[in-house]
Amino acid sequence: MKKLYFTLLIFIIAKMGAQPVISAAHVIQPGPVTYYGVDATQLGSLTPGPAGANVSWDFSQYTPSSSTTQIRYDCPTGNTNCTDFALANKIIESAGGEGYSYHQYANNELLTIGTKSITSGVNTYYNYTDPLLELKFPITYLQTFTDTFAGHSTPASLTETGTQTVTVDAYGTLKTPLGTFPNTIRMKMERSTVSNTVGRPTANITFVGYTWVSSSYAGALLTISFSEVAVAGLPVAYGRYLSYGKNTLTLGTEDVTANKQIDIYPNPSSDYVNLHHGEKIIKIEMNNAEGKKISEFKNVDKIDISGFPSGVYFLKMTFKNGKTETRKIIRK
Repeated sequence: MKKLYFTLLIFIIAKMGAQPVISAAHVIQPGPVTYYGVDATQLGSLTPGPAGANVSWDFSQYTPSSSTTQIRYDCPTGNTNCTDFALANKIIESAGGEGYSYHQYANNELLTIGTKSITSGVNTYYNYTDPLLELKFPITYLQTFTDTFAGHSTPASLTETGTQTVTVDAYGTLKTPLGTFPNTIRMKMERSTVSNTVGRPTANITFVGYTWVSSSYAGALLTISFSEVAVAGLPVAYGRYLSYGKNTLTLGTEDVTANKQIDIYPNPSSDYVNLHHGEKIIKIEMNNAEGKKISEFKNVDKIDISGFPSGVYFLKMTFKNGKTETRKIIRK
């Protein structure tokens, strides 16, 4: 009987070990990624497939109608557009240089802090006053978190607030027109947004997206989404989308050697924030949501934020080895 229990234990451990894990090193690596889009006329019966452990999905029947290439850059020196959002350390270029998204990347999370679109030579910026938390690392099965966000555009008079919940709801084997991919993990994103533009009625936007990723490939293997836009007095507008890719993963030396975890607590806080890290923090720059430096601290592991207005702030920490990392805090 003991032998049977031992065998069952080994089986359970093996099953647990088979669950895929996606580290921070696999997200927004510098370089191009190509995705193939599917025409909406093929998506009338589109469903995301099952959730759960060791499941299978087959989307191999969807033929591409277009392709697009994104180029990902490290900031501040990887691209001249990095200067648009001073706190961004990663940006993604799309549409041949007509669109950019700006991100804060750390070993434990990925935030979107802004976007820029270029139309007929005119720049329109979208600034997240409360950044959108996209991912937490490592990405593991059954992980879930909820985050609020808020932002506005310039020069257009658009303001938005919303909530997003991310749940890693499945892992298994994925089939697309580009091949079969075992050990793939799926993330479900549910987002509700209230959107206001001056002179127009309020729009309520509901978005549900699914993204399949693998530790063996850069970017997403497959992305599908469903959206609804409700405006008073107008019919509800429905949308759906599917794209897929198979992009080479390249890990650099710094990616393979993950940074030690930074503990920031309490967060949110109304008075003091403590910082703990395995390496010595020699300088902390405190920036507001617009990226403007408002204070600086040196050789401390505790900072007083009681004198600042309530809101979102960013701490840019410089370590003894010269590396930096930026983290979000909230002053209650």
